[in-house]
Amino acid sequence: MEWLLLSFLFALALSMDCLALSVTDGLVYRDLTKKKSVFIAASFGIAQGLFPLIGFALGVGFSRWISDYDHWIAFGLLGLIGGKMIYDGIKGMVKPEARTEKNFTYREVLLQGVADSIDALAVGVTIQTNIHATADYQIYVAFIVIAVVSFLVSLIGLLLGKGIDRLLKGKYEISEVIGGTVLVLLGLLILLQHLNVIPNF
Repeated sequence: MEWLLLSFLFALALSMDCLALSVTDGLVYRDLTKKKSVFIAASFGIAQGLFPLIGFALGVGFSRWISDYDHWIAFGLLGLIGGKMIYDGIKGMVKPEARTEKNFTYREVLLQGVADSIDALAVGVTIQTNIHATADYQIYVAFIVIAVVSFLVSLIGLLLGKGIDRLLKGKYEISEVIGGTVLVLLGLLILLQHLNVIPNF
């Protein structure tokens, strides 16, 4: 059962980006409900499990092609989403009369899920080696484990984000600046890791 343990550890490593995203969402969305929280966690979990599966199915040639661009796409999407959060937060601090609370949108959550998971396309090609799989079914179980672990980690992240928001006493402008900064830094981290400027942990 070594492959199953390795699948879990591999999933845990891949889910760390989901943790950062979900903490941000818990921090900045003012109208989160249980249903919306489950949607966020499910979106991140499914994307994190599905994108490597797509990469695995499409094979090495596709992996080499997408690996030239995936980090730039992730950086661009997370930079745009995070940059707008920072802008709105600062605008609310400078012009109190222009304050608008940030509310949940399905479109933005789905964009976050894609941005976070697109670089995992190439991961699918190496999944068999990473988990020491000896049978085909083990590879597919690994993708399910990645999705489930990412879902659970995202739920934890949302709770952490809400906890941080309570510490900030609901000052949503500060929350937006912090959340936007996290997204921009996450995008930058993905970019720098793929450019081999910093090691990929």
